[in-house]
Amino acid sequence: MTKPARFPSRLRVRTQEPMARHTSFGVGGPADYWVEIRSLDALRLALESADHQQIPRTIMGHGTNTLVADAGVEGLVIYNRCMDFEPSRTTGLVRVASGHSMARLAGRSARLGLGGLSFAIGVPGTVGGAVFGNAGAFGSDVAAVLESALVWRRGHESETAAHKFGFAYRHSALQGDGTNPVVLAASFRVQRSDPVALRTELLALARRRRATQPQGQNAGSFFMNPDGDYAGRLIEATGLKGKALGGAFVSPIHANFLSARPGGAALDVLDLAIEVRKRVAEATGVWLAPEVRLLGRWNSRAQALYS
Repeated sequence: MTKPARFPSRLRVRTQEPMARHTSFGVGGPADYWVEIRSLDALRLALESADHQQIPRTIMGHGTNTLVADAGVEGLVIYNRCMDFEPSRTTGLVRVASGHSMARLAGRSARLGLGGLSFAIGVPGTVGGAVFGNAGAFGSDVAAVLESALVWRRGHESETAAHKFGFAYRHSALQGDGTNPVVLAASFRVQRSDPVALRTELLALARRRRATQPQGQNAGSFFMNPDGDYAGRLIEATGLKGKALGGAFVSPIHANFLSARPGGAALDVLDLAIEVRKRVAEATGVWLAPEVRLLGRWNSRAQALYS
């Protein structure tokens, strides 16, 4: 366990919180310390407290796009539930806290007749993670609609324009930033639209998602699409659709979805991902890059997912 730490009592920090309860894979060991926060002030307090004590910290939204190690997570895990939502009809922007669901952002904006964010109905995570990883769906992504974001770096906050994030496919400059930055809030560009038409569009996209993407214990697309192709197509062409390994399996519905069975382990998912990646490379020459983030105390075997 991480060195002993003391946190402000109003944060109500827990110890040894099972992370399997808080991730879409439904696997993973305990966090040394865990706190659920619902305001930006509480988020700032948690960050300040961890940084002051030099305790490792991890921000988690919906726990999607994340595979937590069976050995758990060192330090403080901050479960971000900040969901402030401030639309403006005069500026053409919607200001949203980083813990707000992307899918709910699409719905709330549509009801107000604010278009441009319909793609977010297909993004399972939260605003902070979506900015961090330039999340996208249905032909659009965060880079296409972000105006700016408020970012925390070592106790200092700055409003950062979208062009400074260095967005690329499922990538932002935040990922290589050694200051361990945290997105606090983001402003998205929207356009006045017909609420009825937007609702119809969202319903169609939601139906499409349900028809093509499996439910259950998964994190969405496990691998990023290589240039000019699709990871799911390559995995299926290699004959791995439906393949099982331990307590994990490749979805028979969409081959780029790796799922954990109830009672399965994070190591099962990792081993399956490594096997899929190796087999695809042997068959096609393409080494797939993971989109899912590994979090926690992984051993050296995890490096095989990247090498």
